[in-house]
Amino acid sequence: MSVSQLKDVAFIDLEASGLSARSWPIEVGWCFTSGAPKAMLIRPDASWSVDDWDDDAEALHGVSHDTLQSEGLSPGEVCEKLNAALAGKVVFSDAPDWDGFWLYRLFQAAKTRQRFVVSDFSSIFHGAAPEMVDRCIAEADRVAPRLHRAIPDVLHMRSLYQLAIV
Repeated sequence: MSVSQLKDVAFIDLEASGLSARSWPIEVGWCFTSGAPKAMLIRPDASWSVDDWDDDAEALHGVSHDTLQSEGLSPGEVCEKLNAALAGKVVFSDAPDWDGFWLYRLFQAAKTRQRFVVSDFSSIFHGAAPEMVDRCIAEADRVAPRLHRAIPDVLHMRSLYQLAIV
């Protein structure tokens, strides 16, 4: 990948109300290969049931339902910002099935179209020696640990990516 293409690479992570088939997104974060990460809390849409709030998930990410109500942005605002930032970029997720599901729920609630595609982050290691992958993961865990919040988790992916492309 050329230096000019690197600026078109982004990393995305979503946190959610739980891991059920009816769970919904509570936070989204993204970053590029350089620059500051961005994140937004998401105010629950009226179509998302509080019954799908998982106390164990809250204990993991540490974001309360009340915090989302008071500090979260509407799904429409979040989708607008995501499309503006990520349209035309190569966007990686380390959990594309879950993140894709929550993005679908988010954009569905906003009644708008997602203008970026999410790719599987693990594809950057395709063909890499397992020892190299293990070293990269250990180093990324050291410099940018995953904390089940959007910003630390996208920074972890960015660290892994930078270690893998060296």
